[in-house]
Formats: sequence, C-alpha cells, structure tokens
Amino acid sequence: MIRPVAAEAWLALQALLLGGEGYRQLHQACQEVDLPPGALKVLLVLSAGARPMRELVSTFRLDPSYITSTVDALERRGFARREPHPTDRRAKTVAMTDEGGEVVARVRERMAVPPPSFDVLSPAEQEQLLNLLRRILDAEPDIPEMIRPRPTTD
Repeated sequence: MIRPVAAEAWLALQALLLGGEGYRQLHQACQEVDLPPGALKVLLVLSAGARPMRELVSTFRLDPSYITSTVDALERRGFARREPHPTDRRAKTVAMTDEGGEVVARVRERMAVPPPSFDVLSPAEQEQLLNLLRRILDAEPDIPEMIRPRPTTD
C-alpha cells in the first residue's frame, strides 16, 4: 500500500533533483568539464576504484555498446583507461586517471553547494533533514557508496 505522505515526499525529492537547482547544477557541472551526464556518472563510479566493464553495464543497466562508447570517450579525454582484468584475461577493467580524479573533485565541489531554497530551513531543520535522508539512503543498498554524501565538518 502506497502511503500518501511518503509518495508526496518522494515526488518532492524528484522535483528538486529533476526540475530544480540539482538539475541545473548537474548540467552546469557537465558543461564546465565538457562531459555528458552519463559519462560523468561513470566517472563518479570509477572514483571508488577500477571496475570491470560488465560491472559498469550491470550498475547502469544500459546496453554494453553504450558503456563501451562512454568509456571510449572518457579514454580519449584522458579521464579513464582500460586495464587487463586481474583474474580474467578475456575481460577488461576501467580505471580512473589522475585527470579524471581532478574532474570528479571539481564536480563534487560544485554539486555540494546547496541551492538558496535550503535557506528556508533553520540549521537544526537542515540537520534533521540530513539525518532523515541518511536513514533512507541506508535502506537503499543499490546506491553506490561513491555517490553517497560524506560527513562534513563545520
């Protein structure tokens, strides 16, 4: 049974990300580093370490040819490189380069800037919101660790 309040909260989060400042920030960040959103997402996943190509296909639930072309584009830009798989000589892994790490750091810094709309919440309310969202994230095992928020120091 769908709970109306939970459904509305979920739709509100989607509106913030897909139609609000989150959407604008993502696309501005992509423009600044001259990467499409899909390639940036792959780079974010690679920031946690090298991944086999087939794992990238599984993670993004996309056609292997799309992942191959995305990795090709990241390699051309010097942001990623293919390497031999450590145990399967028929497979390749993809690793992020230092240049790719610099791109990820720039994008994360940009994406960490909250929109002005957050100012309607007091610092205590912002803390409460963060704690609630962390609980929801903890219940979502499919969200890769590298894109989860990291504790901040104030």
